[in-house]
Amino acid sequence: AIGKWAQSDYRLRFPEVAGENLPYAPDVSSFASIQGGTEPTTKENACTFLFCGQMIARKGTDVLLESFARVASNHPNAKLLMVGREEEGQDFWAELPAGDWRKQVERVGFVAPQDLPAFFGQADVFVLPSRHDGWGVVVHQAAAAGLPVIASDAVGSVRDLVADGISGWVVPAGEAEPLAGAMESLATDAAKRQEMGGESRLLGLTITPEKEAQKWVAFVDRVAMAKVA
Repeated sequence: AIGKWAQSDYRLRFPEVAGENLPYAPDVSSFASIQGGTEPTTKENACTFLFCGQMIARKGTDVLLESFARVASNHPNAKLLMVGREEEGQDFWAELPAGDWRKQVERVGFVAPQDLPAFFGQADVFVLPSRHDGWGVVVHQAAAAGLPVIASDAVGSVRDLVADGISGWVVPAGEAEPLAGAMESLATDAAKRQEMGGESRLLGLTITPEKEAQKWVAFVDRVAMAKVA
């Protein structure tokens, strides 16, 4: 199973079969080498929220924009940095209120994978409000970068990489109000962001290619021995 969420689902579906948690383990060393929120700023109480992914309904882009509109109304120095390809034919702005808050959103568009760490380094908080994500590697990248993570409970990797209330917040998928509340709680609390970011980095570094490779070898050995027996 790729993560604890998948493992628990398999146990429900196939209770008679033994399951193993072998999460996806990309190399996040380029993210671990940078520190989130290090860009110098002269703005008091400035906070940059980062979203990275396809700008589609499944990723909760509409919920994110609605939530940020609420946060920005109280925090004129907050910023939402959106990295990713925009889906043609989907206009998430149409139903949202007009106002200066829109000037606080920066849409970067598609960024090559090797260039992503630079954008994570500009952020203070990472947000992924997906309606469904089987894993969500960007959560791992954000954690390794030392960013507090706000993610929905429909993102598979949060069960392995986000400690709710400690390294970030887990919010209900598809709901703008809880997401806005979580963003609001970190918008002006730099000390809390730093504390959560440190915890997030620790979690991000618990899953590495080397550690997971060893787990795979041990798993295959157990399966092979069971077949021999």
